[in-house]
Amino acid sequence: MLTLNIAYTEPVNNSSDPSIPVLTQEQVWNGLKLKARRPQDFIPSLDDSRILEERDDGTYIVREAHVAANLRESPMAGKWTREECQLHAPVRTYFTLPGGSAVENIVSIGHDQNLYLTFTYEWKLADIEPGTSEAQKAKDEHMSIAISSVQGTIRALRRMAEERTL
Repeated sequence: MLTLNIAYTEPVNNSSDPSIPVLTQEQVWNGLKLKARRPQDFIPSLDDSRILEERDDGTYIVREAHVAANLRESPMAGKWTREECQLHAPVRTYFTLPGGSAVENIVSIGHDQNLYLTFTYEWKLADIEPGTSEAQKAKDEHMSIAISSVQGTIRALRRMAEERTL
């Protein structure tokens, strides 16, 4: 079994264009709460979801998310996956996936006082052996998913801020 530990970070507010609004930590957190409920609005690799359970004042959610059928990089393409979501205001969401995989979304403040969005992944891939060419391919493909997920989330946050839905 291969365990991939991957993290990807981008600044939330990295534009010098004054027409692009600066997002606050509160707006980013509000977006991460929405993402726990409707991940398909943020993550290009997901195309549908449904809430199965919600408790503890909305800080614990069980959902099913549908992985897009055209996502060839994922063994879950075209399938529903059950995820448990824990929200730790105002900085972190934690998702437990089938097979022991886990994902964290973290909004943080850097030494430069700018906001950063980091997604960390612990992917457990039962059918892949470490050190193989298949393992390297899986690492590259899953890094691509991580990058598109962070970038897609920031794009969605910007769109929602412009629509005033955050």
